[in-house]
Amino acid sequence: MTMYVITHKAFDYPLPTGYTPILVGADKNANPNHYQPDNEGENISDKNPSYCELTGLYWLWKNANDEYIGLSHYRRYFSKYPTRGRMYLATIIKGKVAPVSLKKLDEIMQTTEWILSEPEQGGEGNVKQQFENFHNANDLAITRQVISEFSPKVLSAFDQVMQQSQISFYNMFYTSKSEMDAYCEWLFKILFEVEKRTDITNYDQYQQRLYGFLSERLLNVWIKYRQVSVTYLAEYQTDELDRSYAIDRFKQKLKS
Repeated sequence: MTMYVITHKAFDYPLPTGYTPILVGADKNANPNHYQPDNEGENISDKNPSYCELTGLYWLWKNANDEYIGLSHYRRYFSKYPTRGRMYLATIIKGKVAPVSLKKLDEIMQTTEWILSEPEQGGEGNVKQQFENFHNANDLAITRQVISEFSPKVLSAFDQVMQQSQISFYNMFYTSKSEMDAYCEWLFKILFEVEKRTDITNYDQYQQRLYGFLSERLLNVWIKYRQVSVTYLAEYQTDELDRSYAIDRFKQKLKS
């Protein structure tokens, strides 16, 4: 059982037992701490500028052998709390929170098939409108077309997710390796075809991360399609969450 921590650089945040950093974009990024690089074995490390953490996910799919496996980020982790409200309250009381332990994750997995981040709204409107407000609407239309051609049984789930207001972001999860493998088999089939049909050469550096952005939505589509059991945990960003931030956010939640 391993929670892999995606990073593109060295970092010193204290990690619980069973958390292992994986360096993405390892062809170009320095690796002074000798993290597991994403350019060993079968890999798509060279796609990192547009696939983001997915080059790490692809490496896990093709090379890892863990029975249970997860993905988080060097500055974003699951807490042990099921809601952000409870996480903020704990931060106010204790001053900080820590990444959820592997022991706790494995306890949760006794009664669920996936652990994802607590759903949230990524802007105004539904998921489709949110994407179109921040990215190229045509890229989402192309993705829907590819799903209709290559995976038509999933199209209804795609349309349903697009009409939701909230989803789980960040491509973070914890699940069995077999569940992850099935998801990756589908995800990369879709994304590689979308990549063939989209042109991002004139996009700025941020928008070139297209396939990472799309996959945040597609993980939710896959979960909807598979109708698997899911447990949500509140995630947090290490350089953002402190007592002052938690107080502000907790007040906002009380008002809402």
